[in-house]
Amino acid sequence: MDRRTLTDDAGASTAMMLTVFAALMLLLAATLALVQVHVAASRAAVAADLAALSAADAARGLMIGEPCALADDTVSAHGATMTACNIAEPGVAHIQVELAVPIGLDATAQSRAGPKQP
Repeated sequence: MDRRTLTDDAGASTAMMLTVFAALMLLLAATLALVQVHVAASRAAVAADLAALSAADAARGLMIGEPCALADDTVSAHGATMTACNIAEPGVAHIQVELAVPIGLDATAQSRAGPKQP
């Protein structure tokens, strides 16, 4: 019967390949999580921008309706929630938005729209 010695390296490549595969899977999972956060941040920014534009237009009388209600409708249509709505004279809207990410984080964005300030 043939006995293997401690210097025999049979099977070492299998263990090394399993380690490399596990490291690649961990890297892939981290990359996918970062991509989800980036997409959610972009979606929150778009929702905040469009909501600020609609609120500023309503505050200036270019649209019919209450500015913050229109902004909330716009944010809700994008799957986000509005956390703050401030309307300042003359028709300047400041909107803050929050969007939940499936991995348990929240993406936030804020936007300002209205006439140019001096």
